[in-house]
Amino acid sequence: EDTLRAIRLAYVVIMVIDAEQLFEKQDLTIAAHVADEGRAMVIAVNKWDAVKDRQETLDELKYQLEKNLAQVRDVPMVTVSALKNQRLDQLMNAVVTVERLWNKRVSTSRLIRWLQGMESQNPAPLVQGRSNRLRYITQIKARPPTFALWLSRPDEYPDTHKRYLINALRRDFDIPAVPIRVVLKASKNPYKD
Repeated sequence: EDTLRAIRLAYVVIMVIDAEQLFEKQDLTIAAHVADEGRAMVIAVNKWDAVKDRQETLDELKYQLEKNLAQVRDVPMVTVSALKNQRLDQLMNAVVTVERLWNKRVSTSRLIRWLQGMESQNPAPLVQGRSNRLRYITQIKARPPTFALWLSRPDEYPDTHKRYLINALRRDFDIPAVPIRVVLKASKNPYKD
């Protein structure tokens, strides 16, 4: 209960895991909750000074993250030793970086140009033989970056295409490591009429 409350109140969550035990089920549950709450996250891998095969351990950590936390790509992972005060400055730099990403804003004009390009490259799938046009997009808030997308039939818009758009937003506007939300709206361009 205290952990869940702390996550709700946090901007950036530093998740500390033991380098010798890697991700346990409880760690993954907490990390998924951090992402679901829309919080930024940095993973501190503690007791790094005791790890024998560092490259193998890093590879395993990255694999576990990609497999179990696909909704948040490129979460910064910093190896530290709390006992020896090693790399704590790098940990704080990672916190500052993800907090900046979590607060990121993208102008509506850039988003509209981007959406037009996305629509021409990979339009949304047809619904009963008719197009489900992506009409307009704007960022409605930060913390985490949240975008509203107006389209013809939001109730029939597939999750696969929504994930495609989220991944493209991440890539094209340099927003790794933090949750991105897309809210679907039914209508035409809200400034038309």
